[in-house]
Amino acid sequence: MKFRKILALILAKMAIYLSRWLGNQGSDFPGHLARRIYPGILSELADNVQTSTIIVTGTNGKTTTTNMIAAIMRENGSTYVHNQAGANMITGITTAFIQKTNCIGTRIFDYALLEVDEANVPLLLKEIKDDYMVVTNFFRDQLDRYGELDHTINIIKDAVTGSNITLLLNGDDPLQAHFEKQTGLTCCYYRFSDSRYDDWESSESREGRYCVFCGTELVYSRYHYAQLGTFSCPYCHSQNPPADFTAGNLLLTPAINMSVNELEIFSPYNGFYNAYNVLTAVALGHLLNVPGKVIQSAMARFQPRAGRMENFYIKGKKVILVLVKNPTGLNQSLAMLLNDNNPKNLFIALNDNAADGRDISWIWDANLEVVADSDAAINKVICSGLRSGDIAVRVKYAGVKNDDIIIKTKLAEGIETAVKLSSNVSYIFSTYTALFECRKILARMEHRTGKRIGARPKVREYR
Repeated sequence: MKFRKILALILAKMAIYLSRWLGNQGSDFPGHLARRIYPGILSELADNVQTSTIIVTGTNGKTTTTNMIAAIMRENGSTYVHNQAGANMITGITTAFIQKTNCIGTRIFDYALLEVDEANVPLLLKEIKDDYMVVTNFFRDQLDRYGELDHTINIIKDAVTGSNITLLLNGDDPLQAHFEKQTGLTCCYYRFSDSRYDDWESSESREGRYCVFCGTELVYSRYHYAQLGTFSCPYCHSQNPPADFTAGNLLLTPAINMSVNELEIFSPYNGFYNAYNVLTAVALGHLLNVPGKVIQSAMARFQPRAGRMENFYIKGKKVILVLVKNPTGLNQSLAMLLNDNNPKNLFIALNDNAADGRDISWIWDANLEVVADSDAAINKVICSGLRSGDIAVRVKYAGVKNDDIIIKTKLAEGIETAVKLSSNVSYIFSTYTALFECRKILARMEHRTGKRIGARPKVREYR
């Protein structure tokens, strides 16, 4: 059996190298290959984690939040396994362990930090022992793949029930309010206090409309965005769970400034939805007893990457790559765009591959009408991807003039058009399966100008 394990490790490592040499991610196939040769490989490699295994799941923000937590671990000098490429299925997680370990699978690590697709949570928990599970939020996402949202929630809830996992949950999401009572697990909650960016009414598509305990429609005193906010049930009087970690003094400049349990935090990210990602990472850092100065420094140094608001500089123009995959994510990305007063072009790549979700009706639930607002300062909207015509129709019905809509089905042509046309900045919005190709195109364009990807601004020092 030991021979088969070593053979699986060596062949998988060779597959990782070959895949990346060919320009691919090399994140899923090597893990699949190793598991075929030695099915118990993930469980055995996971036994080399000495301190804690941490799972991050939820609908939006998994990759960004996990990368932020990794930055805290790195700043703290900890060793860890991390599926950084965002391959969050069981095969991608196996690949992450294989890449980090040695050829005989004996290397020791302090932590395993694993972004996990919601449907893969029960599969993973059958193979590894988890200590902490972080849940970001629950929004409607890929109905053709997962079904109704309550099914996704039950998958996670049922998977952890009966375990000894500590849950770190979003206390502003009413769809997580019942986890403590129904699982019996230790639950820690993070929340935002009132902010200047809150609304008293919500026009967004909202899932958490009814009380998870009694089914009565919830009453909100304020919304942060979507169903995240301050809520209570007029019948059974359930409400936001008491917060263990509270973020306050939020200021978007557009960078993020806030405090978490009185610890001052700065992040170069933009947008309220990314402020939640920062809060989640900081809260977990506190749970792991990481010193506050380490957390502060890690958050200040961490730069957008891998298409999550990643910055490129092409012929002196700033180009921002943003992943969008559901109505809430698109709405928040548009809200971030509206905070930028510069004249801009907007490129939107819409695909309907299996990983994106075949059902693209979600684009009609998003508030794309803001694109036609003169305050958005959008010169042209370039529509691309496999469903370029569909997103063009949606943009047209949002109120954008025909002359300001350009269809370029091929990604490279569309991105080049968005960058070339007159503007101070270009925003590249992309669904999942187009994201990495868009990133390659932007990296090549940037390389031709001699600029480095993601040039880091000066980082404030904490003493």
